[in-house]
Amino acid sequence: MMLSAAATHGLRRTLPQLAGVAIGFGVMVALVACGLGIPLAQSRLLQRMMQVAGAIWLTWLAWKIATAPVRGELRPARVLSFWSACAFQWINPKGWIMAVATTATFLPPGGNPLIFGPLFGLVFTLVSFPCVGSWGLVGASGGRLLQQPGRLRAFNVTLALLLITTVVAMLLE
Repeated sequence: MMLSAAATHGLRRTLPQLAGVAIGFGVMVALVACGLGIPLAQSRLLQRMMQVAGAIWLTWLAWKIATAPVRGELRPARVLSFWSACAFQWINPKGWIMAVATTATFLPPGGNPLIFGPLFGLVFTLVSFPCVGSWGLVGASGGRLLQQPGRLRAFNVTLALLLITTVVAMLLE
């Protein structure tokens, strides 16, 4: 999402989207660590259901990427507003899986979730900025390379295959 928007509109115009992704995910992690994720962390069935739902969603996304129309130039990607990018994190199954898994793994036994929750959120926000920003940098710098139909098709198929590899690894876990 960030790569496509930055390739089309440049990094500067996508900065609100970058901030929305990073801060939206950090807030989600903080709230999960404060207790929102307890039902998910305690129920193996809910975890498996989220895993399967995430796998289905990611497989659909991979299909959409691999079969996206290829034209002589990039289709204009929509740049999300700060608030839209924040909200997107809350409907992203990968984000939920990561937030719950991280909280379950790293929250110290007996640790106060009201202290560790905001700390986890802050750490994830700070880490997200360079991670999401790197996708923006790649998009902004490589946008012209992807304007050729053959390169764009190869790029899309490669991204789709990498996404499917993630799904397979997640299901084998």
